Amino acid sequence: MHRVFLLFLCLTLLFAVALSETPQHIVNKYKNYRTICSGLGYKDESCPSKGVIAFQVMLQNRLSNLGKYQTVKFDTVKLNEGSGYDVKTGKFTATEDGVYSFSWNILAYSGKTSHTEIVKDGNIVAYNYADGRIVKSGHYLTSSSTVNIKMKKKEQVWIRAHDKHGQYIHGNFWSYFSGFKL
Repeated sequence: MHRVFLLFLCLTLLFAVALSETPQHIVNKYKNYRTICSGLGYKDESCPSKGVIAFQVMLQNRLSNLGKYQTVKFDTVKLNEGSGYDVKTGKFTATEDGVYSFSWNILAYSGKTSHTEIVKDGNIVAYNYADGRIVKSGHYLTSSSTVNIKMKKKEQVWIRAHDKHGQYIHGNFWSYFSGFKL
């Protein structure tokens, strides 16, 4: 707390003097502000991120009668920064260690169910339950889920049918899967 006060006082004095000087004079006179701050114990550190990791994939074609624990392969890539999502396998592979946030939305048709789950390297993390049996005939029901998962580089996450309950997942970009590194 003492250092914060000293830094505040130092900067206040510098700005008070600076108000009466020209911009170029200020730059020349105080160009070494980092030395002042480092003398007070502050360090200039940047974030260690290698870049943005994010993806957004959608389902253009509907899926029906998915097999037991079958992977949901979202067929349209809208965003794939870091190239972590593989449209052929339907899996996201972490390109860096860290915490990732994932969301998925499933649209089910009336009379049909879509129970899905997100898995990390085959281990269930969370479920999503879309039960179209509770809506009027000809209507749809949507269900969304979001999870945060700590991952190591090369670990994988994907959406799959829960057991054998993947009767129907509506396409036309209503169903999607997305994620990003926090």
